[in-house]
Amino acid sequence: MEVTGNIRQLIERLKQGDSSALARSITLLEEGSLDLPSVDALLGASGSSVTIGVTGPPGAGKSSLIDWLIKHMRNAGEMVGVLATDPSSPFTGGAILGDRIRMQHHFLDDRVFIRSLGSRGAQGGISRITRDAAHLMRTAGYRYIILETVGVGQTELDIMNLADTVLVVLVPESGDVMQAMKAGLMEIADIFIVNKADREGAKQMVNALTFITETREPGRDEWEVPILLTNGLDGTGTMEVFQTIQQHSVFLGSHRQAALLLNKRRHGLKQLILEQVSVRIEDLLTNALADRYRAELSDPSVSLYSIFNRIMKDKDFTGRLSR
Repeated sequence: MEVTGNIRQLIERLKQGDSSALARSITLLEEGSLDLPSVDALLGASGSSVTIGVTGPPGAGKSSLIDWLIKHMRNAGEMVGVLATDPSSPFTGGAILGDRIRMQHHFLDDRVFIRSLGSRGAQGGISRITRDAAHLMRTAGYRYIILETVGVGQTELDIMNLADTVLVVLVPESGDVMQAMKAGLMEIADIFIVNKADREGAKQMVNALTFITETREPGRDEWEVPILLTNGLDGTGTMEVFQTIQQHSVFLGSHRQAALLLNKRRHGLKQLILEQVSVRIEDLLTNALADRYRAELSDPSVSLYSIFNRIMKDKDFTGRLSR
């Protein structure tokens, strides 16, 4: 993809921290008009940032918690970016909820950037372009980047490959949900948060989470996963969450930052390759190869495996795929 003069100017504005340039860049990402591999050299080295994943079942109060975290981060003088994945419209593919109204206290702050991304059917709880959008935020100088997942339960595991610190937010009523999530979502938490802790059952939830953390398999270094109580309505406990995020960041820097970075970059490269190959395959199968194999595809007596084997031996297909 050719890098136009307009794109070059946009990236220069982005690197200067221009929020309108960031918004435009993410829009171009969503439209498929901004190809990061093509402009990577222009972006240059990204600044240092802390990426925080916030996940948990719907109704746990994730957005309210994030609202308070933004306040504490801004009081510390830091720029904050939020990428909130919303359910996509089945008709347009866009985010249904738009920019989060529950974070409205920060809309007039030019050092806070909040953007909703449509999930577009993503099975990992986050939009496919979240990784690239977070990269643009780092380039624009945002110190804290918060990724909120769509809130679909145990399928939200992709967040662990994007975030430095993963917050799993639950409420006292989540007891039955916890059993279903144990083998997935519950395993990825760096910090457990029991939100709406003024409700009945909060103590029982803490006890259940304590049991889960104590029975985890070894291999998480010396970090002991804390269980924090919060109330998103009045902000009780949210400062402690922010302080614990900072402590975890320090821990990563002194213990396993290199290994974590390697794993995240390996996963990112894998996803990039899969996405690019998928786009090429889709183009080939819906264009040049569609007519060639139309007869076989129209004949239910022909096995799909037979068609697959023929395609994989098709030199035109494999040659064009590798270009």
